[in-house]
This record gives sequence, C-alpha cells and structure tokens, in this order.
Amino acid sequence: MIPNDPRLDALQRYTDGMATPDDVAMVERAILEDAEFCSLAVEYLYLDSAMEEFAIVENVAPVAKPVKHSRWLLAAAAAVAVMGLSLWQWWPVKSSVAQVEIEVLDLVDATVAGPNGGMRIHDRVRLDSLDLRSGEAHLRLPSEVKLIVSGPAELRFIDAMHARLLRGKVTVDCSAGGKGFILETPVTRVVDVSTQFGVEARADGSTDVMVIEGKVELGAQHAGLVQGEAVRVTARQAISRIVNITGGLQPGEWSTQPPPNDCNIASVSDNFGAAEGFHFYRTVPRGLRPGAVVYTNRPHVWKAADEQSFPASLMNADVVQTFHGELRRSNYAIEIIVARPVELFVLMPKRGAPQTWLTENFTRTGEEIWLDEIEAPVRSHLPFEVWKRIVPQAGKITLGPGNRDANGRPTGMYGIAAKTLSP
Repeated sequence: MIPNDPRLDALQRYTDGMATPDDVAMVERAILEDAEFCSLAVEYLYLDSAMEEFAIVENVAPVAKPVKHSRWLLAAAAAVAVMGLSLWQWWPVKSSVAQVEIEVLDLVDATVAGPNGGMRIHDRVRLDSLDLRSGEAHLRLPSEVKLIVSGPAELRFIDAMHARLLRGKVTVDCSAGGKGFILETPVTRVVDVSTQFGVEARADGSTDVMVIEGKVELGAQHAGLVQGEAVRVTARQAISRIVNITGGLQPGEWSTQPPPNDCNIASVSDNFGAAEGFHFYRTVPRGLRPGAVVYTNRPHVWKAADEQSFPASLMNADVVQTFHGELRRSNYAIEIIVARPVELFVLMPKRGAPQTWLTENFTRTGEEIWLDEIEAPVRSHLPFEVWKRIVPQAGKITLGPGNRDANGRPTGMYGIAAKTLSP
C-alpha cells in the first residue's frame, strides 16, 4: 500500500459518514481493481462496525486493535470484487447528514412507518429517510424537485439534491428546478439532465430507469438516456433495454410489470437491435381518448378532427404509445400479443402509400383522428386514418413499416389500439 494513499482518506471519510460521491466512487473502484486494498477495506469496515457496536453496548470509547487476516474476510472481499456490488449497498452507510425539509404535496392511501407516520398534506417535515409501506407520497424538496414515492419503498435523503432509493419506485420531476439532482440505487446513480424520469429498485437487486421527458445520465455506466428510453441495470452493471412499460394517465402511474389481465394488449416487441437505442412502448389500458399521448418520445396528443366527435369505436380503447424514430428501416416489424379476441386498430398518417401488410390485413373504417403537435413552433394538426382488423383469438399479430411517399421516405409513425371483440 502506498503511504498517504488518498484512497485510505476516502475510506475513512466513508466510515465516518462524510464521504462525497467522488469518495464513494474512488473506494468502489479500488475494491474492484486492487486486491490488496479490497482486503484492507473489508477488514477496516468490519473493525469500524465492531468498534461502533462495542461503544454502544458498553458505553465506553472504542479502542482500535489489530485485526488478523481470516479466510472469511478475504472471501467477502472477493465476493464484492467479483459480483461488482456497489459499496454503499454492500455496507450499511452511516448518515451524519442533517435532515432535509420536505413539503408534503399529497398522500394517496399512504401508510408511512416510523416517527413520520402522522404527517399530513401541506405539512413541512424534516426527514432523513422515508419508509412508505403502501400508497403514494407526493413530496417537494427545497430544490423544487418533486418526488412521487410509490410504496412499498424506502428512501434516504442526503440533501436537497441527492437521495438514495433502497427499494421501491420513485418518479422524479425536475422541471421547476433541481437540474443535476441525483437519485442513487444499490446498483446505479441516476443524474437528472432535464425534467422527468422514473426509477425502481427491484427486489432482485436490479434497477429500472425510464425517461418520461428530457434526459438523464447513469453514473457508473456512463450511459445517457433520453425521453422514451428505458433500461434495466443489474448488480453486475449489465444494461438491457426495457421494451414494455405499463402506464396510466398520471406521471407516477408506470410499471415494468405486464398490463393487468383485463387489458387486451399483453405485450409489444420489435426487431430493432440494441445499437438503435433503448426505446420503449407504453401500453395504457383504456387510455385512448382526446388528449391521450401519441408517442413516448414526443409531446403530441390525439384529438378529434375539426367539426367531428372523437370516434366512439376508439374511445377508451387500450392504446400503445409508439415512438417517433427509426422510421427509415424498410424491414422493421412490431409484434403485438393480444390476450383475447379483439378489434385491432392501426392509426396511420394520412400521407403516402400504405404498405402491403396493412392493405392485405386491415380495412379502412372511414374514420379519422388528428395528431396535435402541441409544442411545435407552429402548432399543426396532422390527420390519421383509422384501419381495423378483427382478430378472432388470442395470439401474435405482426405489423410492418408505416406509409411511404413516392421517393420511399417514411411519412410518420403510426399508433396502435385494441378493444375487446363483441360477441
């Protein structure tokens, strides 16, 4: 070990509860890359813990004593290095950070454990942690960052710009401020670049991250995610695309679990490669109506055509938010698995020539809805035709590319919806 090694100072600050994010990253990297430091760190941490317990139980000042190497300590060090576990997950962090003042915006069927169990809407409370057993807690930090915590969840507040999610799901909104807000989980660190994202620390040790709007960065993975993308990060730091998100009409209503049993659309997939991004499809049960979002990565919404009512055939249908992009691939395919006999709808831009897969398997209904570009520099409405197919049994349906113009260029991405087929 090198004398005056800065990693030792970082390790000491860590055990004192005063480590910065850079200190934690330095110690984690040293444990993974330096076997000698790994062994020393394990012994140091166990010794520190033992001294703390002795001080608490005996109520006397702890005295440091040399600790001999032992096989089980070396095995623990090896396990940390091999598994690539984050240090703060593997070792309980001692917090010496002052509590953060939190404004309670809303509580929805919320059950809060511990001394904060009596908090109410509009309260301002000082918290260093939140143990939400069930329901939702809507909170605002001094940095103007808003959090929707969905129980069961356990959250630690480091300061107004930094929190740790030990388990459960949090939806973060930084649109009013708080750019650079950090949300850590046991396996990754999510840094806000702009606006809204969701994070779930799963029971299997992995973490799901999805971007609702804007952009985030995954610290240890050096990966950037943009609106409409979602990934799963494992304990070994592997990243994989999350293809399906189940959504609702509110920001916190999202899940990586399959849609409920009464939803007609069980899953969506495609033949896009991982190199083409981490886009997801969002299925919203009974979500098609005026104002429903069209794409996961654009703010466009559906609306009725001028002087017409929104088509009754589509109202409250299960809808898939597709994504706007990757449209130049001539051979892309989207696979829909329906859970029962359905009327399957494709909402296709009213431009260009329909492709064979559409004309041979679907029928124009004569109905029309519009896509409203609500945040375009010049707000415009784009007409979409409604195509329908009767699917008599549960199973897989393959859809192909969107319409093309005379030069073979795509004219826009389509939408997908389904309703239960009436007897």
